[in-house]
Amino acid sequence: MKSKPFLFYPVVLFLFIFLVDKIFLLPVFHDEFLQAGNSVFYFQRKVLAKRLLSDKDSQEKKLALVFGDSRSYPFSELGIPEPYNKAWTLYNFSSPQGIPMNSYIQLKDLLDSGVKPEFVILSLSPEAFDDNKGFILSPFLRMGCDKDCLDIVWKDIPLKEKWTFFLDKLFVIRSVELNLSLFSSRLKQGKLREYKSRYNQEFQLINYSKGEYLIYGVQSNPIEKIKKDTLRIGSLYMSSYTVGESQKPYVEAFLELTRKNQIKTLVLWPKVYGDYYKYYEKFRIKEVWWEPMETLANSYGAYPLNWNKPGTCDLFNDASHQSAFCFIDQMKEIWVNYAEK
Repeated sequence: MKSKPFLFYPVVLFLFIFLVDKIFLLPVFHDEFLQAGNSVFYFQRKVLAKRLLSDKDSQEKKLALVFGDSRSYPFSELGIPEPYNKAWTLYNFSSPQGIPMNSYIQLKDLLDSGVKPEFVILSLSPEAFDDNKGFILSPFLRMGCDKDCLDIVWKDIPLKEKWTFFLDKLFVIRSVELNLSLFSSRLKQGKLREYKSRYNQEFQLINYSKGEYLIYGVQSNPIEKIKKDTLRIGSLYMSSYTVGESQKPYVEAFLELTRKNQIKTLVLWPKVYGDYYKYYEKFRIKEVWWEPMETLANSYGAYPLNWNKPGTCDLFNDASHQSAFCFIDQMKEIWVNYAEK
């Protein structure tokens, strides 16, 4: 062995990489290290929760909270119709790929901190219930779930995702998901400080109001663009589909919390573009997923609402997201028929 030291080279290289990787354990990479998209939103939602606790309006007015994924980003206090807008305030905690686990943890933490909403919207998407799509669960586990959260949800995490989570702990750079292209760009432009929220324009935009994100405010994108997007997300999310077991318990736990605290609750299925909905029809999503959710909502005294039907707004930003212009009339529908019912 002494005559063949090169046999140790792979071991030495591995140990070197392993030690360098531990640089990413430093707090600077975890407390506030904003890259783009997901990390900005998940950090902002924590900031938003603190703002809500100190907001006098939320104590003097009726409080509405929104939970879910990006399909519910545009729900905004600005959309509450007259005369109800004078009596209400709204905070939107929707998160990228906001699975029911995330919504439940967010609501539980807010209630535990003393927040008392009058009305809650829980937006659900069938894609979040497919346990075979591990990338849907990943953002929540990496950025929205602390140790206390893990103690609650760990038993329901699919085995494959537990292994991925273990690897993220072993090789920390995986959990950071360092965007090298963004790092290089910020380094060249002298904008490394944009990793901090104070200097991050995307964070400032989201943080300007109460969590809503109106970037989907175009009236409608060209049909050709939306059709291309349909093929892209269809192959990503709906090449196969199976309703898993991990998320339903957290819809039920969410509804149990709202019933226990006497909070009026709307369980919403946002509308998707017609060509994308054909994927839903292929896998009988309405029958195998929505109807059980509808039954569950009714059993807890919540209101179920399916917007994937004729007569609802047909303006789309992309195949998965309605235009924010849709939410003007839809917010009126919600407040007249549910919030103020």
